[in-house]
Amino acid sequence: MILFLQRMLCRLAVCVTLSVVTTSALAQNWSILEYDKDGKVTGVKEGTQDSDTTDGLGEENRRAIEPGEILVVDPTDKDLATLESAGFKLLRKNTLSGLEFILVQLKVPDGMSVPDALDYLTRQFPKLTVGTNDLMDLSGGPGVQVAQAVDYSRNLSGWGVVPETCGKGLVLGQIDGFVHENHPALRGKNLVYKSFLKSDRVPAAENHGTAVAVLLIGRKLPNYPGGLLPAAKLYAANIFERRNGKDVGNLAAMIRAIDWLVTNGVHVANLSIAGQDNVIMRLAVKRSLEKGILIVAAAGNNGAGAPPAWPAAHPDTFSVTAIDDSMHLYQFANQGKYIDFAAPGVNIPTDTPNGIMSQSGTSFAAPFITAMVALHLKAGFRIDPDLIRRSMQRYTTDLGLVGKDDLVGWGLVRLRPAC
Repeated sequence: MILFLQRMLCRLAVCVTLSVVTTSALAQNWSILEYDKDGKVTGVKEGTQDSDTTDGLGEENRRAIEPGEILVVDPTDKDLATLESAGFKLLRKNTLSGLEFILVQLKVPDGMSVPDALDYLTRQFPKLTVGTNDLMDLSGGPGVQVAQAVDYSRNLSGWGVVPETCGKGLVLGQIDGFVHENHPALRGKNLVYKSFLKSDRVPAAENHGTAVAVLLIGRKLPNYPGGLLPAAKLYAANIFERRNGKDVGNLAAMIRAIDWLVTNGVHVANLSIAGQDNVIMRLAVKRSLEKGILIVAAAGNNGAGAPPAWPAAHPDTFSVTAIDDSMHLYQFANQGKYIDFAAPGVNIPTDTPNGIMSQSGTSFAAPFITAMVALHLKAGFRIDPDLIRRSMQRYTTDLGLVGKDDLVGWGLVRLRPAC
């Protein structure tokens, strides 16, 4: 199996795992933290439209972030006053009642780099948790519009086509792109949508976000078999905006979205998105589990040599990779010890605002595991990721080496709901 090298930078309260920038063309309004072979920050590079990242550093030595921004957890008013007097500018302050912490976004002073700002905060405020505002990626590739397509996923997963009453009483969540609430498969469904973008931003990824919502709770249509749990309630959060021709989300918006799911009593959250390890993300995932939310996350589409995608790599989440109709691994899927299970996710017919599209990626595999985790809760299982993982292993077909492996985890889960 392929071994993965994972560099860790830990500076007092700042602890981040390096990750991969998934595109060779960087849009404006990105910054890239650069590291040497020993994991030491060597500088920051501002992205420009169509700039190339092939500068010899290697993708594992970059970290895509919002330029000139840092995140701080639970600063006091005195801390903020001191920071403002030092030239930091308060961009946003959110009291997250569900996660029970305060999240503050700060603009670093003119002439100060993000690495220098992190150094300053960890020296002056060693008890504060601080980190970068990492960019988030969608875990789905470009779709292809099709007139009709055979949906193998329900047979391969064992799920089948379920009645409209399946999933009643369950409360699901998703953090993704824009959801078209008036889509025929979603119109009149128990769906609550909220955007976590600034009011002047253009919401993005409508084919991705809508497709995931329809996979979860969509109505059966003549050309579509319907959702996996059509009677469930779904809280759908959008954190992606269209920025210089690219769909971009960030960690701050993701954390606000998790808090919203917590406050609305969501049981299982589907995160078909991928980011980088970050101490603040770890805190949010830990708190959400303590508050009763199980998280299912796409394993990422950066390829075999990519570092682990987060939050899928968090030990308390369910990490899902994608396989095709022949049970072969999706060619762009991440690999690693953090992979838990596999589900159909290659050339999946998805109902979108632009019609039926054939889409691929770990994004479209994750909803199958989300539905299966939700069924365990409905059956009375307590909110315990390890307990539910062990249960799901009973319904798993081993596809690789005997036991768990770095490609497909425990293998393909096949589970038929009793509804």
